[in-house]
Amino acid sequence: MQSTVYWKSDEEILKELGERLKRTRIRAKLTQEQLAQNSGVGKSTIERAERGEGLQLLNLVKLFRALNMLPSLMMLLPSAELSPMEELAVRDSGHIPQRVRPKANSSVEYRIDHSFVWGEDK
Repeated sequence: MQSTVYWKSDEEILKELGERLKRTRIRAKLTQEQLAQNSGVGKSTIERAERGEGLQLLNLVKLFRALNMLPSLMMLLPSAELSPMEELAVRDSGHIPQRVRPKANSSVEYRIDHSFVWGEDK
């Protein structure tokens, strides 16, 4: 994926993903109707997705499964396996962290240095 994707709006990204879905479907030699039947997703849902109008996550999983691309979808997020340091912490404490809790003094304080003077103001 090009690095310019970071500068695209959410709508532009959805539109591009819709185009990619369409090209993938066509490359698989499937009509929208055939993909709908194979995936259990409505044809109108596929039409909307290919136009970049969004898609529920469950329907995305069904489409990827029908297109034999489920491993690609699973690559979107890294595995939730523990890092070696986390494994040591679990071994020492005996429990796996389930959530992140804010620290008691988690408020961020910004200090403004009023003594700063621009070069031309000296």
